[in-house]
Amino acid sequence: MGFSGFRTEPSLYDQPGNNRGFWLAPQWWGKGYMREACRIINAYWFETLSRPVMRAPKAIANNASRKISEHEGMRLVEVRAGDFVSGPMEVEIWEMTRADWLEMAFNPDGASAKPSKG
Repeated sequence: MGFSGFRTEPSLYDQPGNNRGFWLAPQWWGKGYMREACRIINAYWFETLSRPVMRAPKAIANNASRKISEHEGMRLVEVRAGDFVSGPMEVEIWEMTRADWLEMAFNPDGASAKPSKG
């Protein structure tokens, strides 16, 4: 079906600028599987491991992967040259902090987690 996780499904790496990666066979694209898998991996990274930041690289031409990062609330922080099986291509580095994740995880509708005064 695909690849991600701790060499299961999505992958977490302890490498600067490369903490999560994934691959999914084309027949499974567009069904929300990677969004769901990434939510689980992000929760583990931030809530169980208590890591302060996650950075996820992606080929600049990979629009579907970019949409997942945007949906998660990640920010584009860097573009650099990269090498892929298909050859050289620019790489985007997307980032999310633990604070960003916790805010989003506990307020998925985007409402503020801070109690209102009144």
